[in-house]
Amino acid sequence: MVGDVVAAGRPRRPASDPAFGLLRGGDLTIGNLEVPYTDSGVRAEKLVTMRAPVAGAAELAALGFDLVSLATNHALDFGGEGLRDTMRALDAAGVRHAGAGATIAEATRPRVVSAAGRTLAFFSFCSALPLGFNATADRAGVGAIRVRQSFEFDSTLLDETPGMPPFVHSSAHEPDVRAAEALIDKAKQDNDFVVVALHWGVPFCYLPATQGPLAEYQRPLARRLVEAGADLVIGHHPHCLHPVEFHENGLILYSTGNFLFDWCDGWNAESMTVRKDARPAPPYRAALLDGPWFESAVFRIRLGGAGGPSLRLDPIELDPDSQPILPRPEVAASILARIAAMSRELDPSVVVDAGGRLRRNFGETEEV
Repeated sequence: MVGDVVAAGRPRRPASDPAFGLLRGGDLTIGNLEVPYTDSGVRAEKLVTMRAPVAGAAELAALGFDLVSLATNHALDFGGEGLRDTMRALDAAGVRHAGAGATIAEATRPRVVSAAGRTLAFFSFCSALPLGFNATADRAGVGAIRVRQSFEFDSTLLDETPGMPPFVHSSAHEPDVRAAEALIDKAKQDNDFVVVALHWGVPFCYLPATQGPLAEYQRPLARRLVEAGADLVIGHHPHCLHPVEFHENGLILYSTGNFLFDWCDGWNAESMTVRKDARPAPPYRAALLDGPWFESAVFRIRLGGAGGPSLRLDPIELDPDSQPILPRPEVAASILARIAAMSRELDPSVVVDAGGRLRRNFGETEEV
């Protein structure tokens, strides 16, 4: 599986290119669709709105994607009409999807797929949620796990260090978490495996260095979903790689970075220039197209082992047009070392070897 994907039908290297070849060889290939496929709808009033031609869905299929998550902060960039166009285009291309629908029941329903003689229930939820994007009983939208936030500051410290940001406390909205837990528990009773995609976290360009890579709500939420029965939690939205964690019999990928990000309507060289003087107006001047954007990985996960999921990472780079390429050796080594270091902050037993295999090392015994 891979992180964020924007396939917009533009000319690029063929699907036989070695980097795209990393998508082959598994029983199932999963990505996060970060753009609606539509030529219609009304543009939402938000910082970045994107859309790509419906032909992009067939390109996803040609690249080898079997299944995509739709619960993102861009799914309704062109409203319910744009969302419906996206789902129709994916259905026509034979790419299965989860996380969106005409009602909350549809948006939170798992997509059940069969692979290697086993069944897998796939959920997609969004916590990076623009106003009105969550599905309701009578409104199209995405499956949501909303987040509550509060802000803490020390007035004495602020007097001495004026201008420093407050600390952001966050917690997942308990009714949403309980609803997700119930859905996961039922899906695990009916299927061999459960996988949950979560659009969440803070993009690196907005993240205070003092906070660390994860927002406060992420680790408790991911662990609860694993405890409810999820074998794998797949994170995306920060557009960079974040730690990996084993918890009980599950695996958590906090952020899987980018895989393919075509220029498209709302996302192009003119609107997203790297010139700092062309950034969004204050109070935020985000440098989104920066180093972490261009370093990522393909995640090879094996479910069903005696010790839970196993993971091997194939590092990739993105070229200046955000197309995946095989990395230079020093970049590949740097990516693996960075994931290992971040992951050890959560679990000191995590080891990533030179071949990208991630495991837990307990001294004389190892658990994969």
